[in-house]
Amino acid sequence: MLDFQRYQIAFTSHIRDPSANKKPTKVADARMAIYREIVFNNILGSVSACFPVCKNVLGACVWRKLVRQFFASYQASSPIFREIPQQFLQFLTTVDNLPAFLQQLAHYEWVELAVSSQQNAIIKLSKKIDLLNEIPALAPAYQLLAYDYAVHKISKRHLPKMIESTYLLVFRNAEYQVKFIELNVMTFQLLNLIDKNNLTGKQALTMLAEEIKHPDIDAIIRFGAEIFADLVHQQAIIGSSKTKV
Repeated sequence: MLDFQRYQIAFTSHIRDPSANKKPTKVADARMAIYREIVFNNILGSVSACFPVCKNVLGACVWRKLVRQFFASYQASSPIFREIPQQFLQFLTTVDNLPAFLQQLAHYEWVELAVSSQQNAIIKLSKKIDLLNEIPALAPAYQLLAYDYAVHKISKRHLPKMIESTYLLVFRNAEYQVKFIELNVMTFQLLNLIDKNNLTGKQALTMLAEEIKHPDIDAIIRFGAEIFADLVHQQAIIGSSKTKV
C-alpha cells in the first residue's frame, strides 16, 4: 500500500471514529478537530432534520450516540448526501436495544422525504371522471403504509403501550405538499387492491365485498363511492384512467 493510501485510510478512520482510531502522524490535533466536527455535524444535522420525533423520544444524548454509531460503523451503499436518512433507516435494522416502535416511527418520518422527492407516475387521465367504471388515479407520488403502531401519534409524552394497527396514505398534492391521511382497514384494502391489481373502482369494491364476505355488494359500492369522493376532495385521487401505466 502506498503512503498516501495509508494516510487516507488513517485520516478517514479517525474522522469516523476518533475514539478507536488515532489521527495520522504529523497532523495537528486542532486541524483534525475541525474536520471531525464539520463532517460529523453535517451527518448529525441531516439525520436529525429527517427524524425529529425519534430524536425527541430517545433524548439528545442517546440520539447523538446513535448517530455516532451510524457514522462510525455503518457501510453506506450510496455516496449521495440527500440519501443519508435512508441509509440511517437501514442502519436502524441492525441496532439492538431500541424501543420496539422506533424503526416504524423512523420509517414514517422518512417517508415524507421519500414522497416529496419521488418521481411522478405517468398517468393519462380521462376527460370525465368515472371512478367506478375506470381506474381511480391516486396522486402521481404516493405510498400506502401499514404499521403496527400509531406512528403519527407518537411523541415523548405519548409512547405506544401496545400494538395498534395503523394504515396511512401519504401523497404529494398539486402544490407539491406532502399530506398524510389515516385510513380505516377497509379503505386501505380498497386502495391496495386498486394499486396492485389495476382494477376499476367497481371491480375493486366487488372484490373487497367478496373478501370480507359482505352479503350486500351494492352497499359496499355505495360505501366506496363515498370514499372516492372524499379522497378526490382531499386531492389524494386526481381523476380516473382507462389504463394504468
